Amino acid sequence: MIENLPELSIYSLQPPPMISKKRPIKNSVFTVVLLLFNIVLVAQNNVIKAKDNTSKVTKAKSKINAQKRSELEMALQKAKQTENTSEIAKAYYEYSNFYLRYLDELCVRYSDSIIYLTKDLKNNKRFPADGYNQKGRYYYRLGKYKLALDNFTTALDRAPENTILHETINFNIGLIKNTIKRHDESKKIFKQYVRFLESNEDQIKTKSYNRALFALSHSFTYTGEFDSARYYIDKGMKNSMAINDQDSYNYFVLNSGINSYFKKDYKAAQDSLIKAKNTFANDKNQILSLAFAYLFLGKTNKALNEDSIQHFIKVDSILEITKDVMPELLEAYPYIKEYYKSKGDRENLNHYMTQELSFRDISTANYEDLVKNIVTNYDNKILEKERNKIIKEIKEKDNVIIIVLLSLLLAFAGAIYYFFRKQVIHKKRFHKLLAEQQKKKERIAQETKKEQIVEKKPSTTIENTIKELPEDLVNDILTKLEKFEATDKFVKKKYTLPQLAKELSTNGTYLSKVINEVKQVNFSNYLNQLRIEYAIEQITNNSRFREYTIKAIAEECGFKTQQSFSAAFYKKTGIKPSFFIRQLKNKIKNINN
Repeated sequence: MIENLPELSIYSLQPPPMISKKRPIKNSVFTVVLLLFNIVLVAQNNVIKAKDNTSKVTKAKSKINAQKRSELEMALQKAKQTENTSEIAKAYYEYSNFYLRYLDELCVRYSDSIIYLTKDLKNNKRFPADGYNQKGRYYYRLGKYKLALDNFTTALDRAPENTILHETINFNIGLIKNTIKRHDESKKIFKQYVRFLESNEDQIKTKSYNRALFALSHSFTYTGEFDSARYYIDKGMKNSMAINDQDSYNYFVLNSGINSYFKKDYKAAQDSLIKAKNTFANDKNQILSLAFAYLFLGKTNKALNEDSIQHFIKVDSILEITKDVMPELLEAYPYIKEYYKSKGDRENLNHYMTQELSFRDISTANYEDLVKNIVTNYDNKILEKERNKIIKEIKEKDNVIIIVLLSLLLAFAGAIYYFFRKQVIHKKRFHKLLAEQQKKKERIAQETKKEQIVEKKPSTTIENTIKELPEDLVNDILTKLEKFEATDKFVKKKYTLPQLAKELSTNGTYLSKVINEVKQVNFSNYLNQLRIEYAIEQITNNSRFREYTIKAIAEECGFKTQQSFSAAFYKKTGIKPSFFIRQLKNKIKNINN
């Protein structure tokens, strides 16, 4: 029932290129022909042998799997005969575990069978919690972390506290927190899990204990506590060898290399990372582990002034296959871009910049949503459990101070949730605003390409809702307004309705009615909308404008005060101008790096 640690690995994408050396031809043509003929015969023989070996391995695996499925089916039928719900659920669990190894969707189907069968069980130590845990493990290995978190959180609610299952599920959630770089929080969870396992001597000589040690050593590495990380790495290696747990041992080798890199012991790092890379390259189930080995091997070689670019490019190749974009793997791209810039290779530079943008968007979408769900689905539930405990103490002790603390705790939780939710919403609005600006730019570019200028009709048509004004007069005013909107006159601070009416050669009353009816705003808000659109365009396209203070931008756009500009900007876009500028600068910086 113990969840595997992050599937950090990958199989080799391609073998290293063969190195050939040209040699002068000294042999006779006859000798060459005989040699070529011999090579063909040997090659054909090797291919036949390779096919035979592959076929034998495949048949052997199929036979083993068929035998295992037969055993599982017998166990299931035997359990059904007992009519014991818990025993049947255990048989389904074994089926689910079997298909989990191959990431077969049948794993989810059998897990759902467990959940449905045991949904009404009371006070059961395993079910239905273990059904949800199995689904979480399946989605975690697929890189679908949000679905994994949803199932782990549900499993945690259903699992009895102070049991191996409850602690294991909590550990799995710690792995997801580790994935989104919340290392301090995940470290606390991993410490708790290690202590729990160490309290039972039977658990120490298990793969679960090794994985817990690996997770803890990993979090210590990323919080800069390298000596503590080294202690748990050495302990884990020793324990892995003692129980012949090769998979865990390989993870410790990888983490040893990463830890040595951060300690700037580059030769030791290089040695461990090469070993890890060679090991993971032979296991197609370790695709992400290989990606991390390549990333840190590239960084290490770079620090040693040795060839590194091939390792960073391998990271890109892996991301192209998996689409599982863990944020840390994006660190390969600055090195790749730096390399191709130095070579003057603009074609490859452009290619990898495009790759980075694409994968960064995937990472942003996946991990921002995951951060929000960590807060809402897990952190808040933990706080809720703590609150319930406090409420119980309040009833027993009638302690007013605890009530105050509880209120503060809930307020803090609400503030955290509000902050993250607000950040996600504002970033979505930012991207939408940029997309609108891009469409506007493309539309203007297309219009400027036309050789003939065709007088446009008003873009807005009305159904004679302004009954007291002739339709021709309304359309004439709308045409003049469109021409006015194409200028920058509206950025003048003191621009009045009579002044505009005079410029458009029309009556102020008529103009006011057309703006109110067609534009659906009064004259003041009409000007503010034009000014905000102008501000967005200038901030997006004018680097000098982005360096202005908010107060200076407000004045440039015709607003009397910074406050009135910020209020109008938020009303139009849903975000503040300072947030828009900051996000735009970050996006441009990421692209340029």
